[in-house]
Amino acid sequence: MYAQRPLSYAPTPYSYTPNPALSATINLDEEVKLASSSAERDLHESLAEIYSIIVTLDGLEKAYIKDVVTEAEYTETCTRLLKQYKSSLGDEAVAAAFVDLETFKRTWGLECPRATERLRIGLPATVEQASHGAPSGNAGPTTGGPVGGALGSLILTATENFITFLDALKLNMVSKDALHPLLSEVIQSVNKVTDGDFENRGKIIQWLITLNQMRATEELSEEQARELAFDIEQAYQGFKSTADLDEPLHVLDLPQIYSKPSGTDLLRALDLLAVKPRGFSTSAGQGAVKSRTVDPSGVTRYLTSIVSSSLSWLDTDELREAIWDTAAARLSERAGRTAMPAMSRVFTIPTSSDEELTLTLHEPSLTADNLGMKTWVSSYLLSRRLHNILDVTPPLVPSSSTTPKSDRTLRALELGAGTGLVGLSFAALRGSSATIHLTDLPDIVPNLAHNVSLNVELLTRTDAAVTTGVLDWSVAPSPPPTREEQYDLILAADPLYSPKHPKWLVETVGHWLSRGLDARVVVEMPLREAYLPQVQEFRQRMQQLGLAVVEEGEEVGYDDWEGADGGALESSKMVIGLLAITAIPTVTGVAMGVSEQRKANERKMDARRMARFNIDIETSGETQEEDEIRGKRIVLRDNKVYLDDPLPANRKHPSHTAESFYIDYPELEETKHLKRGLGLVTTISDNPPMLNWIYADKETHELKYGNRSQSVQHVVGPWDWADEETTITLEGKSAFMAVQEEDWSWAVYFDRDGDELEWVLEEEGKLDNPFAPIKLKRTMVPQVPQVEQSNKNDNS
Repeated sequence: MYAQRPLSYAPTPYSYTPNPALSATINLDEEVKLASSSAERDLHESLAEIYSIIVTLDGLEKAYIKDVVTEAEYTETCTRLLKQYKSSLGDEAVAAAFVDLETFKRTWGLECPRATERLRIGLPATVEQASHGAPSGNAGPTTGGPVGGALGSLILTATENFITFLDALKLNMVSKDALHPLLSEVIQSVNKVTDGDFENRGKIIQWLITLNQMRATEELSEEQARELAFDIEQAYQGFKSTADLDEPLHVLDLPQIYSKPSGTDLLRALDLLAVKPRGFSTSAGQGAVKSRTVDPSGVTRYLTSIVSSSLSWLDTDELREAIWDTAAARLSERAGRTAMPAMSRVFTIPTSSDEELTLTLHEPSLTADNLGMKTWVSSYLLSRRLHNILDVTPPLVPSSSTTPKSDRTLRALELGAGTGLVGLSFAALRGSSATIHLTDLPDIVPNLAHNVSLNVELLTRTDAAVTTGVLDWSVAPSPPPTREEQYDLILAADPLYSPKHPKWLVETVGHWLSRGLDARVVVEMPLREAYLPQVQEFRQRMQQLGLAVVEEGEEVGYDDWEGADGGALESSKMVIGLLAITAIPTVTGVAMGVSEQRKANERKMDARRMARFNIDIETSGETQEEDEIRGKRIVLRDNKVYLDDPLPANRKHPSHTAESFYIDYPELEETKHLKRGLGLVTTISDNPPMLNWIYADKETHELKYGNRSQSVQHVVGPWDWADEETTITLEGKSAFMAVQEEDWSWAVYFDRDGDELEWVLEEEGKLDNPFAPIKLKRTMVPQVPQVEQSNKNDNS
């Protein structure tokens, strides 16, 4: 039966009949070699792996589109395949044989369009689509995202990734190998926080594609690197606005102990809670990248919970100890500046070539009798101005020795050097053309020497010569220094903290200053109210020593004290710095004599203008309103100027009695052309002592008080006096008005338009409020003997 069945295949045509003469003999026991060497075999295997990755990736893309795999499975598998693809092409021989993706596809007959697009982008579709598929409106950070402590950790991670990437660019890491992984981490961490769109988010993807198409060792050009830095910085700012990064995190957004977070998450959170040293800059906008802040409410309890926890779920004792130590440090930082641990701070000092020098200074834990361990704002102001003083024409300070000797190298001395910021800045700026000796008391000098060693690389690069030593102003040198031992230039910043200091400081200057006519003393002093008498005494004693002021000016800085929670004080502590350069006067003619007399007269006028006064009012007494406010005094509360009883006990509302004086208003670069002259400074707090500017609001004409950033766009001057230095004027007018507010208190306005505020009060709906014209009168504050304060070491 089987013999009758037809064959299951067609008979072979004659043309395909094997020809024994043409057939090869195959030995089935012999190995068929596909490569002539192991290197060739490895190459073929790598190319085969790439082939299989492309085919698999194309299949994965189809499965994702058909919803056969979950997003998590797709993301994990796609990420792994992309890494394998990049790893395979990391070998130079494989990359050379591969050529490029299109060539490889043509060679091996591959289509795989979906895999081609995915390899071009270099990211899973879930990551890419989060950047392009979101709605155009800004979505909050919790849109489809985590909540509570998880959100805080994710935002922190994303912020750190942005900062890490921008820092890598600053360090000139511009190769694909360096940047692509970092930028991938940025977009993936951002996607975990929010799927909302924000400015320049798409730029991150575009740059990822650009980097992905580069060879592993290929580098961005200088122009590309600048463009990339700009785009990512803009993306970071957009992410901050979307995720409300300028709004502080709540403590509950941090990893909570009950959830048993990882050691890494806890250390990140503790780093976020670090109380960083505040800068002295008057510009709020300085500092390109800011870390996220945390609302101080509940932080102490949070830190205590970490310190008291056993952290038993963590793997090692070392990790637990690190977390406990860090949490304890965060607690001590919140106990005030004196409880803070030692810290290192970085300062940038400008040069005449528009470059910046970077100095690192160590500040030990602060103690009440050694405030020389802290870097004070006057040191910072003088250090940043040094390049102008040193390089100006004609010269303000000598550039070489002021006495005839073989070695013409300038010798400089810093008195009360503290952490050494001024002296080290001078040394780096002057280089080999000068030597400088930094001095202070015995307890301060070891840290001073340590700071010199911290900056040895900068000092070596600039050929600077720096020494340190002890110099006690209260002890006269014995024997007196010789002419060769004296110094051509003496520097001092913030040197007056005791009634004894003017005498000691001037005597020390007398001992150590060279007698050459070009010798100079450069002093920067903060005009703190409590020490104005010491400043005046210092001036007088320097004049008696035979030194005259050849140049002086004022500048504004802000000291860096924090509140107990590590935040800034409610009002910045404004410090007005007086920079004085003095020299031995030589009157060589009538013109110079007249100039010196003019300067002396100006200094006397400045001294009178800086005398402190209360502001009382004067009325004609013709109306009921004028009778009601007669005898009132200017007081300050809630950022506005009011009238109230001179005695605080008789006031309806708690307020601060203004004590004022005149001083030039420190204009910003963009407002210097206004030349608004004298400003009116007022105390706003006695403990701590703080100053602000009184100004008239340009819209409402109300008198208010605030710091420079709050006042600069309003009417800040010129303030002056009239009627034998008694009546206060603004813009040459003594026209002020008292207007009764809704709470029955009397606010003070400036009648700038001369219409008795008719237009302004109508705009504010106060036209029916009682008002009265007033004049502001200076009542000098009685001078009381200064009690020596122990805020700072007697010679810091």
